[in-house]
Amino acid sequence: MSARLLLPLFLGAAVALAAMPAQARTPRLSLIEQAQSCDGGATCPYFPDVYKADYAFRKAFNVGLKKAGLKRQRWVPDGVASPLKPVEIDGKARLLSSVCEPHNCGHRYSILYDPAARSMTGVYMGSDGKGGVRTVYFGEPSIAEAELLYKN
Repeated sequence: MSARLLLPLFLGAAVALAAMPAQARTPRLSLIEQAQSCDGGATCPYFPDVYKADYAFRKAFNVGLKKAGLKRQRWVPDGVASPLKPVEIDGKARLLSSVCEPHNCGHRYSILYDPAARSMTGVYMGSDGKGGVRTVYFGEPSIAEAELLYKN
């Protein structure tokens, strides 16, 4: 075959291949979607990654703290964390995680995120400055949620 006959064939194939990935590409899951379908293990996204990447998650956390009269600790975006794992509580699907201050997990947040409502409940536990523990809940958790948050 001559090169002149092959050129249109190659051009057509190149155009078809260039168009194919756009049609065949599977949508990339957000970190929240990954967390909803993971097994709670190390392959699940971690709190700091989701906090940095997901605006609704970050907003729910920060608004919950503000309403409870708490300030977000500066270490939160880079804290030591557990993966977000799916749990069902009070008949609703939630994501459970915790984050603590590096080298001092005596200061920590435990959270339950509701992806459908884009809301969060949680608890902050840290020093009260007198040798005791200060525990402050935010986001109005139910009794079952508060128990789970305290244990996490």
